[in-house]
Amino acid sequence: SVAWSPDGKTLASASDDKTIILWNFNFDDLRKRGCDWVRPYLQNSPHVSDSDKHLCDGIPTSQ
Repeated sequence: SVAWSPDGKTLASASDDKTIILWNFNFDDLRKRGCDWVRPYLQNSPHVSDSDKHLCDGIPTSQ
């Protein structure tokens, strides 16, 4: 079964094995976590264009 939080930013899912997962759909949090993950690749890979190296500029880290 699944249910959304009242603010629409979290989805709770429950399964037959009694597992409950809270899924974060807050766009700002997702963007921060995504940039935390990809920022080193963007900055250091020779395969990334100069303009793409700046995709996460201005997005703070989630730490």
